Amino acid sequence: MRTTLILFALGCPLWLFAKTELTGVVVDEASKNPISYVNIGVFDKNIGTVSDAKGVFSLNIGEIGPGDSIVFSIVGYKRVAHPLRELLNTSPLIIRLREDVINLREIVIENDPSDIKTLGVNRVSGKRFGFVGGIGAGAEVSRKMSVSKPSLLQSASIYVRNKKSGSFKLRLNVYTIDRNANEPGHSLLTRSIILESDLKEGWLNYDFKEPLVVDEPFYISYEWVEANLQNPMIALRGNNHDEKVRIRPVSMGRWIMGGNYDFAIRCEVMND
Repeated sequence: MRTTLILFALGCPLWLFAKTELTGVVVDEASKNPISYVNIGVFDKNIGTVSDAKGVFSLNIGEIGPGDSIVFSIVGYKRVAHPLRELLNTSPLIIRLREDVINLREIVIENDPSDIKTLGVNRVSGKRFGFVGGIGAGAEVSRKMSVSKPSLLQSASIYVRNKKSGSFKLRLNVYTIDRNANEPGHSLLTRSIILESDLKEGWLNYDFKEPLVVDEPFYISYEWVEANLQNPMIALRGNNHDEKVRIRPVSMGRWIMGGNYDFAIRCEVMND
């Protein structure tokens, strides 16, 4: 009788707790089209994944409680969170995200090439390479950049080595700084930027298409949206004694110190 009462109080059939994988698809609420590379997971538990190019995802839920909320998040859409218990009771599982309209700040900066400055690692020597010691898709490496006055972010680059045949994919992120934790905060972008390249070695560059104003320190970040976290590898430069680098091992995971090395990440800004 005691066992029966406990199961009834939990409000879930016993078979739900036997599941170890949660599978589904993420779609645009209006168009019903799948959304690629959505971050999925439980905040601060280092349990997460990323939807694939067709919006399909599979999340290991073996260490997630039925009352824990699964978060679905991608730039350009409103973030949603659902209790695991609710998701387990839904079949087929379709997560619908609504577009989020973000107003960009305006700033006028005269276009003078002499005002463009490079922040971060400007050149690579020695050719030491490493990778984020992650545990799944969504692993990320961020480097802090500092500005002293309002600036226009022009481009971002990371020095990579592609050891595999074919192409690789990285997501470029730009974050504010969480002052309390001294780590990446919220995204400054209005859309997800996926970089796909077959570059074997060199600077992987992206020129920002939309004006992006930064007026205080920020993070340039690169995320592995696929499970192969050792490709591409990233050039290492100097050390991380000034604690500019933060990494997280999986989608929605905890940000931690970036170890002993500085990662070869840079950006260009324009200011008056």
